Amino acid sequence: MPSTPNTNRILFVDDEETILSGFRLTIGRHHDVFVASSGIQGLEIFEKEGPFSVVVSDFQMPGMNGAEFLKEIRSIDSEVVTMLLTGAANFEDVSETVRCGRIFRLLGKPCRTEEMQENISDALEQYRLVRGEKDLLEETLNGAIRAMTAILAASKPLFFGRSQRVKQIAFGLAEKMDVNDPWRLELASIFAYLGYVGLPDEVQEEVYHHKVLPEEVQKIINGFPAFISDILKEIPRLEEIAHIILHIEDDYNPDVPDEKDIRKLASLLRLSQHYDRYVTEGHARTQIFETLQARKDIYLPDSLDALSKLYELDRDDTKIEEISPECLEPGMQVAENLRLPNGLLVAPRGTVVDRHFVRVIQNYMATYSRNPFPERIEALVKVLPL
Repeated sequence: MPSTPNTNRILFVDDEETILSGFRLTIGRHHDVFVASSGIQGLEIFEKEGPFSVVVSDFQMPGMNGAEFLKEIRSIDSEVVTMLLTGAANFEDVSETVRCGRIFRLLGKPCRTEEMQENISDALEQYRLVRGEKDLLEETLNGAIRAMTAILAASKPLFFGRSQRVKQIAFGLAEKMDVNDPWRLELASIFAYLGYVGLPDEVQEEVYHHKVLPEEVQKIINGFPAFISDILKEIPRLEEIAHIILHIEDDYNPDVPDEKDIRKLASLLRLSQHYDRYVTEGHARTQIFETLQARKDIYLPDSLDALSKLYELDRDDTKIEEISPECLEPGMQVAENLRLPNGLLVAPRGTVVDRHFVRVIQNYMATYSRNPFPERIEALVKVLPL
């Protein structure tokens, strides 16, 4: 979670140098004050020295007036608290600007030092409230995501493992293709599999391996994207994730408007899912790329090339070792199917170990009176440099 910015940083913008000097001397005694003599200079300082908690601007300035300047400021940072200074002659003219421009306060000019200090204190308190609400929402959202991730990991480790591998592949693709806000892939790759939490254990392996299923089961699975999407649409800031999940199964069409890269991200997830499926089925990499290439028109253009480059390097920094399941550590990769004594598949070959997976292994071992896993399994581990 991002740290809260310095809540004492204030920017004053006025074309009168004497007024700026006064603010620097008086308000600067208690706060970190920056000054600018025009809207253009103010924007430069705001972007270079920010973030700021409060921005105070004169209204009547040459070039860009104060209302226009503060509108630009809020387009850069919607949390900053803004105040506008204006003379008595044009007080009424700018009152509508205050109402429509989300300006915290309209102050008369000249403004006495005591009055300015009092308004600055109120503005800083407003900023802290806004930041506090955002941080609380951020923490609540992150906590909910962690909880849902843990539920998926504990109840359906097969699909959790797939979600982690798909996320890793999709992140690599997004990095190579310069897609906006790839963090959305992390959420979409987890939430896309949440519907499987309610899947009965006796059919999860058939579903995982894309076996032919009874019609009623297949109908339920086909409805998972819409079901999860409807849930996410009710959660603030997750609307875009809901749309990504809804479009995962769509063939990519470059002629369809995609302002927020929703369809691009969905297509990258689809390609990542298909690649992971073929890998876990045991197909050779050459065969996988031939299969994907035959269907290249359904994916985002150039994404197959990016996938090829992503995996063109052999993993010379890894090796296969036989280790005890309880010794699996985050970063390792399971190199063979891991099953319980009843045959239930806990982790297929290729599962990337993370802290959630380690907890799942620990829980299984605590539940059984004796170790339910083979004494040793094959795992891919990094070779440390000499």
